[in-house]
Amino acid sequence: MNSVFVRMAIYVLSPLLTMLAGLLGGWGVSYDATSHMLTINVETVIAAAVAAAGLSGAVFARWGVR
Repeated sequence: MNSVFVRMAIYVLSPLLTMLAGLLGGWGVSYDATSHMLTINVETVIAAAVAAAGLSGAVFARWGVR
């Protein structure tokens, strides 16, 4: 596979992967099965979104320039 396609895939998927890791790791989102309540900690989710944007920017800074 061409390295350009790999770099584009990493650039596009990095924010999604970071957000997914944050959600699966319990960073701001929790579910209580007994009361059927989904709780979202807004500050933590925003921090995960900023980390995702930072990771995406880091990938672009590394591979996005010629």
